[in-house]
Amino acid sequence: MPRKEPAAPDAAPTAVAVPPQTQAASPPITRPAYIDGAPVRPNGEIIKAKQPKNWSDPYQAIVTGVGFEMGEDREFNERVFTFREKPSAEVLATLKENGFTYRPNEKAWTIQANPDTRKLSDELARQFAGPVTGKGR
Repeated sequence: MPRKEPAAPDAAPTAVAVPPQTQAASPPITRPAYIDGAPVRPNGEIIKAKQPKNWSDPYQAIVTGVGFEMGEDREFNERVFTFREKPSAEVLATLKENGFTYRPNEKAWTIQANPDTRKLSDELARQFAGPVTGKGR
């Protein structure tokens, strides 16, 4: 490779050496106070943690009768009938006739909840409970 010829003496230098800048001294690394304890405000007041939300159970029993329970599962938006023992053929026929579906894993009869099915399930719960005697205001 051929050598470059030196620049002419009257030409201005193209690069100027700049001395390295000294960096300002950084503050020493300190451990934040909240690691050792509760977080505090600059005036020393302890910052309290927010309370976790207390969500309720998505299933709520509405009617508890002799041998059965009717409730609503808000997680799946369903009305649910559960029975302690296998219900009679008449009760099973009524549930099937009104569109309820049996869920063997939950051992429950369910139907999608909407205003009409809520009214229907309330009426069926009253029918399955039988006549109420001695309870009045």
